[in-house]
Amino acid sequence: MSLFDDQLSLFSSSSISGAADLFWGELEGEDSPLPSPIAETPLVIPQTDFRLMGTRGLATSWKDRARDNIAAIKLLDTLETEDRNATPDEQAVLSRFIGFGAGELANALFPRAGEPYRAGWESIGKELVAACNEADHAALARSTQYAHYTPEYIVTAIWDMLMKRGFQGGSVLEPGCGVGQFIALRPERLEGRVAFTGIEMDSIAARIARKLFPKQWIRHEDFTKAVLATTYDLAIGNPPFSNRLVNAADHRELRGFSLHDWFIARSIAALRPGGFAAFVTSRHTLDKTDQKARQHIAEDADLLGAVRLPAGAMRSDAGTEVVLDLLVFRKRMIGELPGDQAWLETALVPDSDEGHGPLSINRYYLDNPAQVLGRHGWAGSQFGLDYCCLPVSGVDLETALPEALARIAPESRFLLPVEQRITRPELDGLRVGTAASGADLKEGSYYLHNRVLHQIIGGAGQEVPIRKGDQKEGLFRKHARIIEALIPVRDAAKALLRAQMDNQPFGRHQHRLRQTWQSFTRQFGPINLTNITVRVNATTGEETESRRRPNLQPFYDDPDVWLVSSIEEYDEATQTARPGPLFTERVIHAPVEPEIHSAHDALAVCLHDAGRVDLPLIAELTGCSVEDALNALGEAVYLDPEASSPGRDVWVATDELLSGAVRTKLAAARDAALRDPRFARTAAALERAQPEDLRPSDITARLGAPWLPVSDIMAFTHEVEGSKNP
Repeated sequence: MSLFDDQLSLFSSSSISGAADLFWGELEGEDSPLPSPIAETPLVIPQTDFRLMGTRGLATSWKDRARDNIAAIKLLDTLETEDRNATPDEQAVLSRFIGFGAGELANALFPRAGEPYRAGWESIGKELVAACNEADHAALARSTQYAHYTPEYIVTAIWDMLMKRGFQGGSVLEPGCGVGQFIALRPERLEGRVAFTGIEMDSIAARIARKLFPKQWIRHEDFTKAVLATTYDLAIGNPPFSNRLVNAADHRELRGFSLHDWFIARSIAALRPGGFAAFVTSRHTLDKTDQKARQHIAEDADLLGAVRLPAGAMRSDAGTEVVLDLLVFRKRMIGELPGDQAWLETALVPDSDEGHGPLSINRYYLDNPAQVLGRHGWAGSQFGLDYCCLPVSGVDLETALPEALARIAPESRFLLPVEQRITRPELDGLRVGTAASGADLKEGSYYLHNRVLHQIIGGAGQEVPIRKGDQKEGLFRKHARIIEALIPVRDAAKALLRAQMDNQPFGRHQHRLRQTWQSFTRQFGPINLTNITVRVNATTGEETESRRRPNLQPFYDDPDVWLVSSIEEYDEATQTARPGPLFTERVIHAPVEPEIHSAHDALAVCLHDAGRVDLPLIAELTGCSVEDALNALGEAVYLDPEASSPGRDVWVATDELLSGAVRTKLAAARDAALRDPRFARTAAALERAQPEDLRPSDITARLGAPWLPVSDIMAFTHEVEGSKNP
């Protein structure tokens, strides 16, 4: 039985509303035809989790891979329209979706505004536009910088290493799961013994993953805003590579971490003591000179070992030349002393100075050179010459990688899995998260499943205990009945507000809200029923007043309690209530989504949302590289000479740079330009913004002005009075 056999859906119909659908078309704003009472019997396909045997059989050309992507998107639309599971053959089609992160796909299918498709790609580009709606197409364009799915040989090697460390199953977290490559390649011995939680922000990838793994918990949400349990046995995956800094309000201890470091640190925090984490990540997690992220991770976990793959290890599958690291962590038991901390530091590569200074890498690789499956060297990048792990002739990565992983802490062992796994709650696809992320259910939300009261605790649903007989633990039965009756009221109100926010017809939702409210008030009276008790102190005669809300108080733990309270207008004098404006009026208007057609549009959105210039975010919003975004912005942004430091560029908008103490800024810019020629552009802009010098006659000095030194005021006073200075 589905959750929605028991309670009102947040966004769809519910059996609780009875014959509400009979009013469809009769209410204000509703003129759609009645649904047909005759429906064909749907094709029943059992839920089966896809398991990849061997490889996906990716096409050899990028054009054919693009066509496979589009075929997967079209099939997904068919499955969702027919509201059914995918057959094994359809799952094979879905599994070949690889996103559009490869340079050949991103550059050919997502041209800049006003530019044509790359020659020979016009028909494929138009087919992609036709296959998905505008929002999904924009999301695919934004995700091109992250959508680099892991090759099968890397995933298989990681699983083999974990199995040799005694992994027997349990709860597994995969942040940024894509379409679930790590889930698809799970070892056969784990079948039925492991519960995956996959979290993916891209809508199409998450929805494909749900069709591939209907028995697992695939959460379509932003991982930086997700509420997680803290008892996972294993965290595994390929976090998105990005230098974008994350400043999530809920995790201040991780503020300022790059996106991939944020994913790793947050995932390790979700592990149980003794749990393992295995990640494919950018080399910058270990190589950056700033140790902040590594030090934070080291507070809870030890790096068991790492393997560095040369550039091009993901070229054939993901179309990227990035240098990869495979990192394996173990979360320490409570009271356990930290292990080797050398991996927190970086050091210089001997004999690597080719006229640009020596290369700097993590000390772990200098102490364990066999874990580098290439050679350290210089190579060209978008930022000029930089470090690169260069391929070595004769090294077969599919053979060398398992051997290198086998050398990582062979004595380490997984704990036995706990019986209580973190499984997908029966929420029928509703998202669990925060209000800011648009989640349907939040931490503390009550809901009904199989007519049993549950509550979201630690990001997952738990049954709410009800007192029976002489028990002293749990809710009173009457309080539970009140909560069960308020749940459909809450859901009807949320559905109505969401319809108004989305600019959809909402008359039917107002009717359902009235039905659920009337059902509650018939049983228990007004939602805001208030009992006022006045007591008089016999000694002092002082009166004290206490108020109790017997119908609302049991619902206080639900984060939407005050939304429920707000829907009715309550009269304390008569203890009666009547429907509020939400029942009959439009109380909110749909927000206007900003249209982003250029880097300047993205800058405006960035300044509004983040309050600062965030180049990686601007690049994401426009679907281009940071370098291209910077070129497109032109004179709209400048390097800040006062806030920037070596290795940390801070960009500001033109109006911020050219206002305030521009003379001081100019001096700082000229000094910075001596070290970094990029600041010459900032200095030139500040020179043009310098105000004319004031003449002495233009300056009025008033005693007490804050810019006058006290010593000058004293000297002036003594001079005027003719007295001697003390």
